[in-house]
Amino acid sequence: MSSPLKAIICGYEKSGTTLLNEILRRHPDMDSGFECGFLLGDSPQDFPGIQPYYGNFRKTWQLTRQDMHYICNTDDWQECYARARERCPFIADKTTGLFDKTPIYMLHLNAVLNKMPQLPCVVNVRDPRALFLSWARWSWQENPEQWINDNFEVNCRRFISYAEGYRQALASHGDRIIVNQFEVFCLNAEKQLEKIFNHLGLLFDPDYLYFSSRHFVYGNTISDEYVFPYREAFSNELCERILTATEKYSEWHYHA
Repeated sequence: MSSPLKAIICGYEKSGTTLLNEILRRHPDMDSGFECGFLLGDSPQDFPGIQPYYGNFRKTWQLTRQDMHYICNTDDWQECYARARERCPFIADKTTGLFDKTPIYMLHLNAVLNKMPQLPCVVNVRDPRALFLSWARWSWQENPEQWINDNFEVNCRRFISYAEGYRQALASHGDRIIVNQFEVFCLNAEKQLEKIFNHLGLLFDPDYLYFSSRHFVYGNTISDEYVFPYREAFSNELCERILTATEKYSEWHYHA
């Protein structure tokens, strides 16, 4: 219980990981920055060579080069997180628990969880139609449907590779993993968050739903506005093509 890292948050990019990040930070016994990425290496000493995560971590956690050298100069994962907590200027309570929110961990989830035995993990997922649209907009595409059609196989491989990373981890670590589906998260926020907080060993307070975002989150609470964004952006033909290509993971296809 004295170890600083208490939970791992991962999932598809644009599936609500940052939103969950802001809500978890409202709990008095939990804190974090934007993203970490330490566990992509075999040791904290590997982290300086893992880009862009090293650079992004240093920037968003507001750390100096000297801080980063101190944090990474250990082979002990929990010591690494303890040093990050110690040096991070906006984490006021230097005894608080930390969580590591890094979406790409989902791709390597079995290896990540092997490095941190017993820690609970939340995997964020979302309907692939909404994810594909968000990825297109994230790439600043003026015509998302055309971009998706032009890059269809690449986006399918991205979706499926993350899903396979999750499924591979289930055999060894299924009792440590809870899935947070974005659509359920938005439409049944309190009930879903109670499950997540319980999985993490925390008590949930409905006040946590309202926050002042340090990072890129729309608004200051959960909204159902982003549940079906593809209905106006994609043709029915493209929607069906996406669903067919990702049918193996149809449990994440959301139908109202």
